[in-house]
Amino acid sequence: MRIFIQLDDVYAPNLPILEPVLLDLMGMVAAETAHSTEVQHRIYLVSALPKPTENIAAEWIHPEATAALITDSSASALIHFGPAALWARQLPSYFIPLTIPHLNRRLNWFQSWLAKKRFNETMQRAKQVLALDEWHAQNRHGVERVYLEKAPMPNFEWSQLAPVRSALTDGNQYLLAFVDTQDILPIVKAFSVFKKWQLSTMSLVFVMETDAEKAKAANLLLGYKYKDAVELEVVSNFKLEWIAAAYLTIFSAMNSHRFQFLTYTMRYQIPFLMHHDHAATNAIASEMAEAGEYFDFKQPDVLVNHFKLYYKDEMYRAAKGIEIQKAIQTEINQFQQKATIVWPRDLV
Repeated sequence: MRIFIQLDDVYAPNLPILEPVLLDLMGMVAAETAHSTEVQHRIYLVSALPKPTENIAAEWIHPEATAALITDSSASALIHFGPAALWARQLPSYFIPLTIPHLNRRLNWFQSWLAKKRFNETMQRAKQVLALDEWHAQNRHGVERVYLEKAPMPNFEWSQLAPVRSALTDGNQYLLAFVDTQDILPIVKAFSVFKKWQLSTMSLVFVMETDAEKAKAANLLLGYKYKDAVELEVVSNFKLEWIAAAYLTIFSAMNSHRFQFLTYTMRYQIPFLMHHDHAATNAIASEMAEAGEYFDFKQPDVLVNHFKLYYKDEMYRAAKGIEIQKAIQTEINQFQQKATIVWPRDLV
């Protein structure tokens, strides 16, 4: 069976956000193929982008090269994260949404209407809509939970992380924050107190959703005393190494890719702080939230005390890393127990 994973026209901003998801999908296919003599699965990553220089455990092909492969196969299936491409319209498709348009507060009413319309059409055309974790399962109706063994996260050596840290913060240790614009001021107020107490080079990196929000954040930080210690990035430039090299991560209200970043944080055993907002749709398992620090960021004193705690107590930080790894494994196991589809055998 040939399984085509469409990487063009995804709702996610860039492929690094997808990297662990693809590793999970490809690893599971390899395991199934190795233990089955009845069905052999072959996976193709389809994109108009040039093939990555890194070795990947799948064939990378251009959309124009798919026609002959589809014609030559008695069984093919499509995995897609956005609307199915024209070349794949005749294939049974399995849609894995990575965003939820109605939760995107950054769109005006017309943009929101178009996004919902396009999204709903994609949902309706798919043979099945799949969820890879509980957050997506709870925030979307009509999905099937998929049993998927988690592949090991990429293991970055110090020599690989050092250039990332140099590019982000001139080599300084940093707190990595995935937040909304309204959460910036409470965080920088706490960071100011922390920096005054710390008297060292710790930096703060905000990862904003869009270039427009990055510009708003820059305006908020005009005249900020520790401006040189604050960096602004956007999700579209995201690299997995940012999380792997972080000292601590910070999250405001959840959205789809932030939940993925949270799971990546936990799998790398990076401690995290999460904003508790009753008005937001979080659907975060209590075991996950409590493994980190879950409180209202509108209390700067509480926030700065957590910054200080992690900085001065490496034993506590290490213990938290072990705790959150156990919590994410519990979440994965509970999700798998609810799963009704085993990838890829149930695609046949």
